[in-house]
Amino acid sequence: MDIQKEEAWLNAMAKKGWLCRHVSSLGIYHFEKTAASEQIIRIDYQSFKNKEAKNSYIELYEEYGWEHLGSTWLHYWLKPTDGRDELFSDDSSQKAYLHRFLTYYGAMGFFLLMMTFSLLNNSSPYKNLKEAYFTPGLWEKEGGQFLFAFLFETPFALMRFGSPWLLLVWGIAFAIMYLKYLNKVRKVDKAI
Repeated sequence: MDIQKEEAWLNAMAKKGWLCRHVSSLGIYHFEKTAASEQIIRIDYQSFKNKEAKNSYIELYEEYGWEHLGSTWLHYWLKPTDGRDELFSDDSSQKAYLHRFLTYYGAMGFFLLMMTFSLLNNSSPYKNLKEAYFTPGLWEKEGGQFLFAFLFETPFALMRFGSPWLLLVWGIAFAIMYLKYLNKVRKVDKAI
């Protein structure tokens, strides 16, 4: 959930000899065993109005020696360590970087929390586990018929019942990360 911790973990994996070589659009890492651990990975969040803007962004960083590993909502960058290992080195670009993460965490948290409240306000299968079972006449069945129908339906009922609660947990986690990055922005503002 914490992008800076994710970045630190990817760099620790590189030091152990497992270098991330690609990140799929689903956020799946592809590691390669290597002896060359003097590499640095950085993560950035950018949103683009069009494909040309995204391509310009990628070309700019590639000119500075960064290799684009892939992107989800986030962009993953790799390059050999050379003392210029930050994507954003001055205070104003660091502040803009943190503000982009505020946007990311705020938007995701807001979206997830609104989805949760929408689901909980509009439908009862999310409030009562028994109502999440949709098999007609399930509770009137007996013996083996009941057991089979109950066991068959239970995974689906749990998904129906649990989905808004999972969204709620994720929304709260994004809101907490938003507050964490808000504090970081305030610290940068005081330093400037």
